[in-house]
Amino acid sequence: MENIIEKKCSFLKSVFNFNELPNNNLKEIAFWGRSNTGKSSLLNSIIKDNIAKTSKNPGRTQCLNFFEVPNKIRLVDLPGYGYSKVSKSKIKNWNKLIIEYISKRENLTSIFLLIDSRHGLKTIDLEAINILESFGNHFFVVLTKIDKINKTQLNKCSKTTKNFLSTVTSAEDEVLVTSSKKKLGIKELKKRIINIIN
Repeated sequence: MENIIEKKCSFLKSVFNFNELPNNNLKEIAFWGRSNTGKSSLLNSIIKDNIAKTSKNPGRTQCLNFFEVPNKIRLVDLPGYGYSKVSKSKIKNWNKLIIEYISKRENLTSIFLLIDSRHGLKTIDLEAINILESFGNHFFVVLTKIDKINKTQLNKCSKTTKNFLSTVTSAEDEVLVTSSKKKLGIKELKKRIINIIN
């Protein structure tokens, strides 16, 4: 089943307005997080086709990008939050679209919230978690870029994150740890996606 994601997933469309969303009942999993936490890179690791555009510059994703495994699942790359080097009006439009999608999209089954393991939970991440909690969105926290820190730092970050999530009812207690560069934790992440499909 994991191979289906790799072999069959392809780019579907970019969405700039809520009324442009795909109109069938396929389940959707969204990837969200601070700018430059590696959302697009993680998607490419899952899909294995480099179809999600990546950039070293934060704020590269400026719309909702949909990738689809026909008749199975859609993966959605959301714009990152916390990026200040764009106009306030553009940020306002991003935020409006994201909130509409998170709060109103019936297809949205789960969200993978990406946290840079080098920095851990920041205030803006806690705000994002509060948003997800307020709308009752089921979500996983995924620590990214674990190849950039040592084992002691990772254990500390994981423990702190788990302790916080124990107070959040819509979050999974499990914290997933990944590295797109080293392909660490990708298989476990795919298993969670397959479980959601089934």
